[in-house]
Parts: sequence; C-alpha cells; structure tokens
Amino acid sequence: MTPSKSNKSLAEHYVEFKEKGYTLFEGVYTPEDIELHKETYHRLFESVKGTAFETRWFANTCELAPTQMLPAVANPLIMDFAELVLGPFVQLDNLSLAGFPPTSKAEAQGKVSGWHRDRWAAFPSTEDYVSPLSINAISYLQELTDEYGPLRVIPGSHRQKVYINKEDRNKPHRDEQVLNLKAGDVAVTHNGLIHSGTPNTSGDTRYFFSVYYNKSWLKPTDNHNGPNVQGIIKDARSRNDHRILRLFGVDEQLDVRANSGFLDADEQLWAQWAAADKAAIRIGEGER
Repeated sequence: MTPSKSNKSLAEHYVEFKEKGYTLFEGVYTPEDIELHKETYHRLFESVKGTAFETRWFANTCELAPTQMLPAVANPLIMDFAELVLGPFVQLDNLSLAGFPPTSKAEAQGKVSGWHRDRWAAFPSTEDYVSPLSINAISYLQELTDEYGPLRVIPGSHRQKVYINKEDRNKPHRDEQVLNLKAGDVAVTHNGLIHSGTPNTSGDTRYFFSVYYNKSWLKPTDNHNGPNVQGIIKDARSRNDHRILRLFGVDEQLDVRANSGFLDADEQLWAQWAAADKAAIRIGEGER
C-alpha cells in the first residue's frame, strides 16, 4: 500500500466528511494490492463454488485470509482518519469482499441498486453534525466506469431529513452525486449518508471491498473468535498495540474513556488518547 495521492490533509478530509458525509482518499491501494484482493476473492469463491455455501459475498474475511486482509483493515492512513471521526474507539464491525456479476443494460436502465443508510445509523433529527457510530471505507478493485456501475451518494444526507419512498429507492435521485472511483481509491462514508451502487452492465465481475468500522462498545457483525484473528490479538497484546487489539474487540481502556467526565471537547480528548496508544506500543527488536 502507498500513501494516498490526495493533496488534502486529514483535517481537510475531516471538514469535508462533516459537511458532505463522505470524503475520498485517492490511490490508497496499489495495483499489487488490487490483484492480491482479486486473487483472494477468487480463491474464496472457488472454495465454496457448487456447494450449499456458495456465495459471492464474503464476510469474516480477516479470519479467512488474515495475511492478505490485515494490512487493509489496519491501514495507518485510514485508521488515523477513523480515529478523527470515531475517536480511539475504532473496532472492525465487518470486512466484506464481494464480486457482483453483470446484468443486462435493458434490465439496469434507469435503476440504482438501492438507496440506504448503513448499519448503526438513525434518521437525522438535527442538521448539526453528529459523530457517527460507524463508518465505511469503501473501495473497488476496478475503475467505476458507467458500465461497471459508479457509487452514488446524496451529499449532506447524514444531517438532513431526506425521505425516499419505497417506490423510488431503486431510482436515481435529483440530489445525487455520481462518483466514478478509480481502482485503489477509498471513499469513507458516514453511516447516516444515503448512498447506493449502480447495476453492473460491463459484462465482467464488479469487485467490491468494504472495511466497516464501528465504536468499540458495539457488537461487531464479524466473529473475532476464530483462530486466525485470535492469533492477531495475541501478537498485538505482546506488543501492547491497543489500536490493533481494539480493532478485534479488545478495548482495555474503554471503562476509563467511556467515563471520562466529558468536560473537555471530544476531539481534544480523542487526540490525547490516540497519541497515548501509539506511544504505548512496544517495538520488537526486528522492527527498530
């Protein structure tokens, strides 16, 4: 993985995120990362193809492919941004790797995949910015041309009382913005942002990769009790790496930080706690 090609600072990304409900980090994944994720998808698909468990959507993917997936889950750039948004309470809710087969242009004409807000969201009750309970770091393993199906968002809908009637939830929206992300880009979305995919008419598989984070006191969707993830936890504990521990459901500072008194601004406390977590990591001799 390489640093994002964006010219924006994390603070500028955060301002945009608060205003629009999303921000785009360009070029987070290299072509090598993308090929690795595609290979992982096809390996997983072949392992269930023709069985009662056949699926094109893989969850618990860090357990299924820890060596390939952990670098994406713990990407330092995305994690630093996630801690700006959620505070040092960032847990992996779920890691999804999916391949959407193509549909016909006639069937897809005039349709979107389905407008929705994400897990742990709520219908907005104020136009003020409210820190989310979860965020999604969405990427695609190919350029989202009009044929592959771009990401669609309704900017600001995380802080607006936007209703969409049932009969309109698969139709384009007058306030939508169409995002033709490039392979390797990551769109980070507020869980209250209304968004949708677009049907794939390319004739090829459309690859989707999502790292979904939530607050560490919420129940994760993925199961972090498998042997591979437990091995990651054991290694993180040996290094006193609270950030990695927290990703997989072990938040040893939660009792204190969730009862801090709340007399300072959240973002001020979050920055102090995040810095303390980084300073606490024990670096092995081979990493010095």
